[in-house]
Amino acid sequence: MLLPILLVVLAVYLFQKWTYSHWKRRGVPQLNPAFPFGNVADTFKQRTSYSNRLAELHHQAVRDGHRFVGIYTLLQPILLVTDVELVKRMLTVDFEHFVDRGAHVNEKRDPLSGHLFSLTGAKWRRMRLKLTPAFTTAKLKAMFPTMMACGRTLSAVIDDHVGRALAIRDLMTRFTMDVIASVGFGLECNSMRNPDELFRQMGGRFFSKSWKTSVRMLLAFVAPKINRYLQVKLNDDDVEEYMLNLVRDTIAKREGGGEVRKDFIQLLVQLRNQVEVKDGGSWEMNKVDQNKTLTVEEMAAQSFVFLNAGYETTSSTVTFCLFELCRNKDLIGKVQEEIDRVMDGGKGISYEALAEMTYLESCIDETLRKYPISPVLFRVCTKPYKIPETDVVIEKDTLVQISLVGLQRDKRYYEDPVKFDPDRYGERKSETMPHYSFGDGPRVCIGLRMGKVMAKMALVELLSRYDFELESPAADSGEIELDPSLLMLQAKHDVKLIPRLRAK
Repeated sequence: MLLPILLVVLAVYLFQKWTYSHWKRRGVPQLNPAFPFGNVADTFKQRTSYSNRLAELHHQAVRDGHRFVGIYTLLQPILLVTDVELVKRMLTVDFEHFVDRGAHVNEKRDPLSGHLFSLTGAKWRRMRLKLTPAFTTAKLKAMFPTMMACGRTLSAVIDDHVGRALAIRDLMTRFTMDVIASVGFGLECNSMRNPDELFRQMGGRFFSKSWKTSVRMLLAFVAPKINRYLQVKLNDDDVEEYMLNLVRDTIAKREGGGEVRKDFIQLLVQLRNQVEVKDGGSWEMNKVDQNKTLTVEEMAAQSFVFLNAGYETTSSTVTFCLFELCRNKDLIGKVQEEIDRVMDGGKGISYEALAEMTYLESCIDETLRKYPISPVLFRVCTKPYKIPETDVVIEKDTLVQISLVGLQRDKRYYEDPVKFDPDRYGERKSETMPHYSFGDGPRVCIGLRMGKVMAKMALVELLSRYDFELESPAADSGEIELDPSLLMLQAKHDVKLIPRLRAK
C-alpha cells in the first residue's frame, strides 16, 4: 500500500517541478511559484485581488531589474511584462503577434461569451469593423439627450438625501444601469427609483460579489486554457435566457417598423439587416434583409458586453473620482469653477460643453490611472515573437499579461504615484507616462468615448448642484480598501458621501 502512495507523491512532485520550470527552460527569469496555485495563492484564497497580486509581482520584477518575468497561475505559465516600451510595442507596432486576448470564448455552449472583447482573429476584425460606426461622435451626440434624462433623475434622487450619508457607488451603479438600459437596450429601467428592477438584477449578476463569480472570472480571463477543459460558463442560464429573449423581442419590434430609437441596439438591428450605419445617417429601418449579417446570439453577446463594460467602469470611475476630490478640497473647487464657467448663463449640460471641461477630463484620467477599473491587459501570442534586444522568443499560444495597477503606479514613470494629481496632465502630460486604462492600438476599447462621456456627464450633474463631504473624516488620509474577491477594481466597502446643495 505504501509503494503506490509513494509513487503517486513522486509523480506529483516531478510533474509540478517540470511544470514550474517552464520559464527556466526557456531562459526567462521567473518568480518562484508554489504548488498548486503558482504565484497567486492569496488570490484563490481571496486574501488579495488578482489585480493587486499582479501589481506586487510587477514591482518585485522591477526591483530585480527585469523587463519581463515568468509567473504561474495555477499550472499555467504567463509572461508578465513590466517595461513600458515593450508594452507599447506589443500593443501597437508588433500588434500582429498579439492580436487576441486569450479570454474564454465558447459561442455554442456560452453564447454571451462571443463578444468583441473576447473574439479572436478574423472574426474579431470583422465584428470590430461592423461595430465601429456605432461609436462615432455623431452617434454619441444623438444618444446624449437620452443619457441626460437619466442624469436629471440622478439629481432628483440625491435631492431626497441632501444632508444625509449616501452610498455613492450603489447609486452610481443604478444610474449607469439606467443609462445603459436606455441607450443600449431601449428600456426604461429606472433602477435609481426601483433598485429591484429585473434588468438591474440580471445585468448586475455578472459582477456580484461571490466565490462563484471570482472563480468564473479567473478561469475566463486568467486561466482560459484550463477552462477549455472545465467548460465553466460566464453566466447563469437564467441570465443568458433573459438577455437572449430581450434581444429577440427588441429585434421583432424594430424590424416590424413599430419602434425607432436612437440607441445601440437600433444600430445592431440596422447592421443585422445590412442597413448602412454612418454619421448623419438615418436611424430608421428602411429595409428588412432576409440575409442576416448578425445572429440573435451575436447581437445578444455585443449588447451584453456593452452592458458589462459600461456598467462597472463608469460607476466605479465616478465613485473613485468623487472619493479623491472630496479629500482634496482645492481640486474639487477647481472642477466646480470650470463647470460653472463653461455652463455660465444657464446653458445646461451639452455634449459640446463636456468637451470644453479639460480639467474635469484630467481628473477622470488621473482616476483611471490610479484606479484602472479593468486592471490587467490580457494578450496571447498568436505567432512567435522575438523580444527586442534579447534572444528570448515567445512561443505561439503563450499568455501575456500587463499589470495596469503596477505600471500606472510605477515610480519609474510617475512621481509620487499614489498621490491623486490631475495636474500631471494638460501641458505636463508626457509620452513617458504609461496610461492604458482603455488599452491601446487596434484593440483599444471601442467604447472609450462613450465611457468618458457618461462619467463626465454624471460628475457635472453632481458637482454643478452639490458639495460633497466624506461621511468618515478618517477616510481623508487613508487609501481606499479594494475588494479582494473581484478581478475588476472595486471598493470593498461603499464610499459614503454627504451631499449638500451648493450656495451660488
